[in-house]
Amino acid sequence: MKKVISDENVKKVRLEEEEKLLILAKADDVKGEQLVITATGIKTENELKQFALGAVDNPDRKFELYYKGIMKLLRKFLPTGKPNRKARAFIYEEKNTFLTRGKRIGVNGIRGGDSRMAYISDIQELLDVITEWIVSHGTMVELYNSIRELNVSKGYGTGKE
Repeated sequence: MKKVISDENVKKVRLEEEEKLLILAKADDVKGEQLVITATGIKTENELKQFALGAVDNPDRKFELYYKGIMKLLRKFLPTGKPNRKARAFIYEEKNTFLTRGKRIGVNGIRGGDSRMAYISDIQELLDVITEWIVSHGTMVELYNSIRELNVSKGYGTGKE
């Protein structure tokens, strides 16, 4: 038995298909867009572009955090002079190990990583530890232990395990 399709049914199916296509086309118009409230009003913002740009490294921010944040504070608040050189070296070793995500300086003097090129989130995390140490008027032992515990918590250890 052959099914007979009337003109009315064909028109109904076509209208339904056109409606689906229209809905899909409208959805494509706003794909990846998000409404954002700004100081000047409401605008749409491309989510994909923001997502991609968020993952891009920012050398200026990294410079600010590392040199004008971490290093400036350490130079200002760690004891100076030759008698304290070795103590400062212990702090700097833990700092550099953290920022290079576990790369310790080897017996040949090579670390295999550059702490100045660390992830911004890591630099910020270390900066938070240092500022907390300064605000609490901590000792060098407390700073060393704080950074050391941070390294251990991340699984960086001593490099001799």
